[in-house]
Amino acid sequence: MNEKKIVLIGKIGKAIKFANFDINTGGDAPIIFFSSISRMNPEWDFYFIGPNDLKKLNDEQYSYLFPNKNVYSAFSRDNKIDDIFEGIPRFFKENNIKPDFGIFFNGMCSNVNVPHFLKKDDGEYYKVLESYKGYAGPYIYTLNKLGVPYYMIAEDPRYITINAKDLYNRERLIFTQTNGEFDTYKHIPDEEHLKTFEVSKIKGIYSGVEKIFMMGLPKDWRERIDISKKLNSTHKFIVLSNGHGCSRINHPDSNSTRFDGYNKWILQNFKGTEYEDTKIYGKWDEQFYKDYPQIEDRKLIDLTDEIAEAKYSFVYSIIPGFVTVKAWEMITIGLIPFLHPEYDKDNLLKLPEFVYVKTPQELLEKVRFLDDNPDEYVKLLNECLDKIRPSWLNGSALNNFIFNKIGEDLGFTYEKKQGVDSILDRFKKTIF
Repeated sequence: MNEKKIVLIGKIGKAIKFANFDINTGGDAPIIFFSSISRMNPEWDFYFIGPNDLKKLNDEQYSYLFPNKNVYSAFSRDNKIDDIFEGIPRFFKENNIKPDFGIFFNGMCSNVNVPHFLKKDDGEYYKVLESYKGYAGPYIYTLNKLGVPYYMIAEDPRYITINAKDLYNRERLIFTQTNGEFDTYKHIPDEEHLKTFEVSKIKGIYSGVEKIFMMGLPKDWRERIDISKKLNSTHKFIVLSNGHGCSRINHPDSNSTRFDGYNKWILQNFKGTEYEDTKIYGKWDEQFYKDYPQIEDRKLIDLTDEIAEAKYSFVYSIIPGFVTVKAWEMITIGLIPFLHPEYDKDNLLKLPEFVYVKTPQELLEKVRFLDDNPDEYVKLLNECLDKIRPSWLNGSALNNFIFNKIGEDLGFTYEKKQGVDSILDRFKKTIF
């Protein structure tokens, strides 16, 4: 058994809302992840240090999410807003709790998140927006004060490093969806040099964090895919993607908008073909709905029939080499995901070679080939489905990878765990 550890948890820039936990879909990634790792590591204690409503759970709800009763909150809104920051480090001191490390999801924060800390050249304190003060400030302040080593999970190319100039206790390693070294936003080096700014380089490693959602899949996820219905359907292709404002992401490798990609590979490529009726479902700027009838504002939960009948999808990322959850999501709902050539250029996902396409024409030709050869279609779909490993479904792969890496960094040996049941299979729908 592993020796006891005190682990800090949360998501920077966002509240962890158990009250909004959707038991029918398995909830969102942080809840799935923290529930799973707390169940796999009963000898460890976990403490939320940012906004959360853990205390609103009744005993039954809490026990189902955290049956080992080893998850707590050091954050409390019982204190007035300006006292939240000091209240968190004080909680650990007064209770004689010494955290060993932290593991956090990265999210949105501002350059300045802690009020009454950094000053402008004229001597005035920087003003902090209430949202950043409330949702990022507690993390920034606490991590600085405690000096605890911590590690990040980055699922979004917009938030790989923590973009806070008032954070000097920097992340040690980023578990993300690509490999590389990332520059932080310029930040103060310590509290003694509040006018000096530096840039840190943080290592990011591909760790499969895009598969966290799999820990929430039901055991019969594969049986729910009706291949015969897909073979007899006339609606063959479907794209599930939001436009995200269709603006360019502030990233040095981003040179396109999401619409540019789908327009080239789907709308224009399929124009005048048997796939011309392909729909792009998601949240886009209103103008796109008016100009392009193929783009519709519909949510995944409302597309049960369309997904059941469709056979293919296309996955496109505006950050070259940064893989996302989308390819795996498509597979788990029974769609073969064809990948843009810049999406998984390092072959991190190791999907069947056939789904990697280099040109729009090749995409069209491969889809036609599969439609003309149904046995090849069924074979390829099963090859994609077979890529979903049991160790991703039970959480052991990610749990063991992350804590083994943290152990290597901090000098302790981590004993691998076997995994746990899916959230959706474990919990009663009636208790939430």
